[in-house]
Formats: sequence, structure tokens, C-alpha cells
Amino acid sequence: MMNFDYNLLKVLAVLLETQSTTTTADKLATSQPAISRSLKRLRELFADDLLVRSGGQMALTPKAENIKTQLPDVLIAINGLVEQAVEFDPATVTQDLHIAMNSSIGQWFAAPLAQLISEKAPQINLTIEDWTETTPTKIDTGEIQFGINYFPMELPKHFVQRKGGKDHFGIVCSNKHPLAKKVMSIEDCTSYPFAVHIIKDWNEKEQHISRMLKPFNVEPRIQLRTTHLSVILDAISKRDLLFPCSTHLIEQLDKRYASVQIDSILPTLEGHFGYVYGVKWRNEPMTQWLEEIINHLMFSLNIKAN
Repeated sequence: MMNFDYNLLKVLAVLLETQSTTTTADKLATSQPAISRSLKRLRELFADDLLVRSGGQMALTPKAENIKTQLPDVLIAINGLVEQAVEFDPATVTQDLHIAMNSSIGQWFAAPLAQLISEKAPQINLTIEDWTETTPTKIDTGEIQFGINYFPMELPKHFVQRKGGKDHFGIVCSNKHPLAKKVMSIEDCTSYPFAVHIIKDWNEKEQHISRMLKPFNVEPRIQLRTTHLSVILDAISKRDLLFPCSTHLIEQLDKRYASVQIDSILPTLEGHFGYVYGVKWRNEPMTQWLEEIINHLMFSLNIKAN
């Protein structure tokens, strides 16, 4: 059998009703030649003329008459399948949902996201886990439905990556650090060591602070690199380390920490959030709903695109 375009059924239904290519074209808001081409394909598909000229008018063949009696039920069944596929009510969904995000984002974003999902979809069992080296594999297999990291991620092309809102970065340190609540100059970048949070699939090859200082031929001393945010927070509370991170994270920290202003001659530290999911699930209602509510939550936190 030739490859079948189900849109031909819509044309066939109107043709069987009107028995006229011209009237069918008018009803479907298309051209008469386009309907004639569709009729030719339908004749090949069904191995029957379907419409024949009889006494100066077009008439249905016996096979077309038989199809005409069955086609309405077929169209109803197909429409039902389509409606069933797209119907999605988060308030009644009962399933396990797994979301991965890097721990820097998770420190301030996981709690409000969990609360929002519990309000919108109370029957969902939610798991939020750190982004690790196994996360891409889990997303690919569907074990994790949605990932949040920084954009762009170093992932294979068969993953869908969506650019989210802009995140602004700042510098945080101990409240006893010499630069606490002061302005950090280029010279300070060589006088004090840094701690860097390694985020899998984003900054493993080059850190944000290194990129910022490269135009000035300044190589920062990175005294501590780790994937564990808790290790960095403990370290900077006890010694004179500078930690570049999201301003949203800085706002969540207690009085042991203080922010450092960045000299205006230095570039602004910023990046974009990134959403990732498997290409097989990009049209799934759950995936689309998650992206929608995450964008709304970001916007409510004054995180805007661009």
C-alpha cells in the first residue's frame, strides 16, 4: 500500500458529500486543481474511480457508496484519538515526576518549584535531584523528565535545549573578608583566591570568572574547585575566598556571608538558564506544561528572557 496521508480523509469526506471537485474546493478553501490531485491519490489508494461521470453529472461508484457509510465513524474515531492524546489536566495527573537541576540553581529555585507543582498538580509524586554525570542518560531514557541547568549545555544534539531567562552573577565571600561589601578591582582578582562551583555539562572546561578576566590578561587563582556547593559555602565562611555565583543564591545566604560589588570596568557576569529534555518527549503535554510553569515561576522571581 502507498504511504497514506490521513488528511486525505477530510478531502474524501467532502467529495463523497458534494460529488464535485469544485464545490469541495470551495468548502475546504483550496483550489480545484488541488482537489483533483487529491482525488487522483485517493483513486490510487482505493484502486477505484470513486467518482465517475454519469448522465452529465458525477456519481459515486459502489465502492465509494460503501466508504461513505463507514467514513464518518472512522473520522470520529481518529478525532477521538487526537483529543485523547492532547487532553491534559495537571490537577488530576497521577504519576511520578523527576526533575534534575544543578545544585546552584536548586539552592534557591527547587523549593518554590516544588511548592508550585504541589499546588497545580497535587497528585504528582515529585523528585528533584542534582544534575550529575548520569543525568543526560536518565533524560534520554525518560527516567528524568526535565532538566534545568545553564545554557548552553555540552550535550549531544539529540537533546532538546531551550534557552530560559537571564541569570545575573555576583561575588560572595565571608562577612569577615577584606572585600566584604566593597568593590572588587582587577588587582583584587589576583590578590585573593577564588572558589568555583563545577557544574556538570556547563563549566567543566572553563569557569565564568576566567572568561570574564581573559580580556585583561588576568589569570585568577582558583584555590577550590568542587561540584559540591555545600563544600564551597563552608570554605568561604572560614577563609578568604571569593565565590562567583547567582545573585539569587546570594540572596538566600545567611549573615555569615557578604556580597562584593564588581568594578564597573569589568564585564557583567551573567548567563541564561537552560531547559533540557529528550527529543522523544518534546511534544508531550507534561513536558510542555512543565516548561510553561517554570517560565512563569522564573518571571515571578523577576527573571526575564534576554
